[in-house]
Amino acid sequence: MTDRILKALISAIVGLIALLYLAHNLANAGAAYEFFVYTTSHADQQAYPVTLLPVPPPIVVLAAMVLVFTLEGAAAGLCLYGGWRLLALRRADAGAFERGKIPAKIGLGCAILNWWGLFQGIAVAGYQLWQMPLGGGPDHGSWVFGAIAMLSLIYISQREP
Repeated sequence: MTDRILKALISAIVGLIALLYLAHNLANAGAAYEFFVYTTSHADQQAYPVTLLPVPPPIVVLAAMVLVFTLEGAAAGLCLYGGWRLLALRRADAGAFERGKIPAKIGLGCAILNWWGLFQGIAVAGYQLWQMPLGGGPDHGSWVFGAIAMLSLIYISQREP
């Protein structure tokens, strides 16, 4: 029972974190757009001045923002719902509880795709966000939140004995 309650709470915590990221991004949408433009512009890259990915047109930057915000929203909604669902199923049989994990697992997958796939994979590795003066925070934060989501997914995916 303890594991089931913890899994519900952990899913909800990850959902809340994703919701707060999304809310801050939406509240600062103009600044977020400018930051996306900056990070894909190849500006301030002194350590490795050659970046292999092209500077995208504004419509691609906007599409990237929409994708990031959509994944944040999906992670938030599915993890919060998944947490509620797991809490509701805490006394259910093993099969029902396993099936109840699906929304949480998909939400955690969205978080991992966003923070490790898009941020670490494209922004940090592809656009070398790591070397920009304003890139250290998002580089570190996306790594940490991606790890939180991955570790949560591993734990939630474990079957009870």
